[in-house]
Amino acid sequence: MDYRGTPHPDRRIQQSFPVRGRLRGWFFRVEELPTGCWQARGRDRYGRTVVSVDVEPENALLRAEADAQALCEQDATSGS
Repeated sequence: MDYRGTPHPDRRIQQSFPVRGRLRGWFFRVEELPTGCWQARGRDRYGRTVVSVDVEPENALLRAEADAQALCEQDATSGS
């Protein structure tokens, strides 16, 4: 598919979710909350989202990626 002249769908997601996850097709962002905790939000190109909050940014990201993986596995088993 040629995306010349229009942005690739992943580019639009990356503007809001700049951290490419270790899970294919998912993009994440990690932000510090006013409470001192960290929030990791993930989104895929189909609009599915995951959210995780932790006191450590890496732990929040790891948990969000694990939740995204669980969503993907759930889709794979329900689709068979």
